[in-house]
Amino acid sequence: MKNMKDSRFPKIEVEAGVLWSEQTQRSLRNFDIGKQGFRIEFIHALVTIKRLCAVVNHARFLLSQSHLEAIAFACEEVISGKHNDQFPLRVWQTGSGTQTNMNVNEVITSLANGYLIRGKKKSVARDLPKIHPNDHVNMSQSTNDVFPSAMHIVVAQLSQTLLFKAMALLEAVLNKKEAEFCTTYTVGRTHMMDALPISVGAIISAYISQLAAARSAIEESMRFVFQLALGATAIGCGANAPSMFGRQVVERLAEYYSMPFEQHSNLYAAVSGEDALLRYSSSLKQLAAVLLKIANDTRLLGSGPRCGINEWILPANEPGSSIMPGKINPTQCKALSMVCLQVFGNDLSVSLAASSGQLQLNTYRPLIIHNVSESIELLSDAMISFAVNTVSGLALNLKQIESNMRNNLSAITLLAPKIGYDVAAKIVHTAEASRVSLEVAAESLGLFSKAQFESMLNEQLKTSFSEVKST
Repeated sequence: MKNMKDSRFPKIEVEAGVLWSEQTQRSLRNFDIGKQGFRIEFIHALVTIKRLCAVVNHARFLLSQSHLEAIAFACEEVISGKHNDQFPLRVWQTGSGTQTNMNVNEVITSLANGYLIRGKKKSVARDLPKIHPNDHVNMSQSTNDVFPSAMHIVVAQLSQTLLFKAMALLEAVLNKKEAEFCTTYTVGRTHMMDALPISVGAIISAYISQLAAARSAIEESMRFVFQLALGATAIGCGANAPSMFGRQVVERLAEYYSMPFEQHSNLYAAVSGEDALLRYSSSLKQLAAVLLKIANDTRLLGSGPRCGINEWILPANEPGSSIMPGKINPTQCKALSMVCLQVFGNDLSVSLAASSGQLQLNTYRPLIIHNVSESIELLSDAMISFAVNTVSGLALNLKQIESNMRNNLSAITLLAPKIGYDVAAKIVHTAEASRVSLEVAAESLGLFSKAQFESMLNEQLKTSFSEVKST
């Protein structure tokens, strides 16, 4: 039967030499908004879904052997990266992602039909049954189930290939620094004021623990990312798809990616909401909060060098000022900080998008996958850059640390249980008023010699930190 065009839409000329068709061309014209496109990994995930859907449709006697072979060939061509330039559509389109789904369908169709007629005479090729983007490539599917499924797949991929590897590198470098600095004691600070002594290793161990908690949150959220909407079709009821179709495709996807993908237990929820990526985005926000603390602490402890805390020596990667000679700035800390703020903003948009889907379909999915993918990429790149360019070369200014330790009056707290609160307070007040060290103040009051006081303080310091380590 002759293909009937919808008369409601004016004819549109498709660009010469491209693989897409009219629907993609209309989207380029109608949604010329911004420059942000979809990651090629997301396109490839969609294409992989199309390929495996064709396999299941053929097994269900809905697709011929020749059409299966042609669609499979086309999908492999795309996944190989040969046609990445054929997916030009913007993120800012319809909220279901229909234009991008049809872009994929049209490109696969062009490649598949080219495969069918390859080597055939024109008279034979003209009479061959053509592959149709909706009837064949999109068979048993809807944008509403394949698009969110591709979203989940690419998030799972990027987590494994980018995010977790970057976290592992940063954790490994921090572990080395913890071991390197574990015996060096410095001034702890609370409320930005001098507090009890603390080992530099202990400071870094807190960061490592916080990163581990963030990793656990991400891994826990992945349990829901692995749940796919395939088989739901338009609204979750599975219309136009054979029984068990979605589950069979998901089983093949799990095998293909070697990941524990499974069909969502409630397909209505799978297409109407996006709770899984909302939770995942929130876990990225937790990671960003930890990284922002690390970045801020690092630049505070490295501030100066003459007029700041100046206890940590940050690598001098590049000149810091166009006007002040010799100035070195904590540039990696600032870059990491900006990434963290961007992730916070991305998560807010994802939160609003996930909560704004009306009735049976969330229509903010292009925004969601764009923001989540960007957050993964930015955090991964920033963690690698920070690990390589700052943490790995981090050194301690021992002279400044020793000076600060001598002047830290809060260290008397460790001796209060032994010498009594009132005696400790008297020593502190004397040291503060006379601008001398604790041991000098204790000796001037006739309470202890400087050697006795230093011995007591050092012994208590070792005892306190050995008890912390044992717990």
